Amino acid sequence: MLRTLLLIYPFLTVYVTVSALVSIPLMWITQDIRLVYWLSRTGIRVSLWLGGVKVRVEHMEYAHQHHPCVFVSNHVSNLDPPILFMALPRLAVVLKKGLRRIPLLGYVMALGSFIYVDRADRDSRRKTLAACVATLRRGIPLLIFPEGTRSRDGRLLPFRPGPFSIAIEAQVPIVPITVHGSRELMPKGSGGLRSGAVTVVLHAPVKTEGLSTQDRTELLREVSATMQRALASRPDPGTS
Repeated sequence: MLRTLLLIYPFLTVYVTVSALVSIPLMWITQDIRLVYWLSRTGIRVSLWLGGVKVRVEHMEYAHQHHPCVFVSNHVSNLDPPILFMALPRLAVVLKKGLRRIPLLGYVMALGSFIYVDRADRDSRRKTLAACVATLRRGIPLLIFPEGTRSRDGRLLPFRPGPFSIAIEAQVPIVPITVHGSRELMPKGSGGLRSGAVTVVLHAPVKTEGLSTQDRTELLREVSATMQRALASRPDPGTS
């Protein structure tokens, strides 16, 4: 916890502020988002290094087999989004609306094609689906956490149908991802970060070409089963 308070939070505060002040004007001039992405990933990488967190990625080749695609991942920690953003190719992330209010960071994420959804507003969900499909058709992959929130015990929560509707509508594959170890380093409800290792495992893409909304439930079950098997094969402490 002391490492988080004395090193990581002060670094992120200064880094995000300076990076935003430098990159946002340049992006307005050049209309090129790549600098923002590079700065964001560098900030995450340094923060994890300061926190003593090592990240290993397995089967990265699946991220490049189909472009674009929808990445779906389990969600057990606030570490998951930054780690996946750092590890995967350029993508947009679907996040809850409240994160848009984070000073500077929320604005920068919106510039980076991140999509915010208000789960309490049914019309917002419809607009989010349309925005996600449009993003995919521009060639930008999506990262979505189908559980909708973090799991406290590491077990998969029921999946929401949205990611699967999006993939079918855009006719792009789904790439399942399982994150192992992040819950132990920053469990739900904790503001501190422990040192340790996180493993990100990409699984074989699941095609949606030719599928319709009638196939959504079966697609959801197939992806969920893949992730369940992967999590069971290397359980985190406390999940058995």
